[in-house]
Amino acid sequence: MTTPCPTCAWPTPTLVSTHGTTHYLRCVCGQWLIREHRTLVAAPGPSDFPRADRHTAA
Repeated sequence: MTTPCPTCAWPTPTLVSTHGTTHYLRCVCGQWLIREHRTLVAAPGPSDFPRADRHTAA
C-alpha cells in the first residue's frame, strides 16, 4: 500500500525503516512520514492538536 505525501502529493515515498506495524517513509521533497497500520499518523506541518505548552494540569 502506498501513502502519498501530504506536502507534495508524490505517490510513492520510500520506505526507510519498519518496526512492527510502524513504517517510516521519506519523500522526494524531503519530508518524513510515519505510517502505522496502513494509516498515515504523522507528518511535519500544521497540526489540529492543541500545543502541549498550552495545557495546564487539572
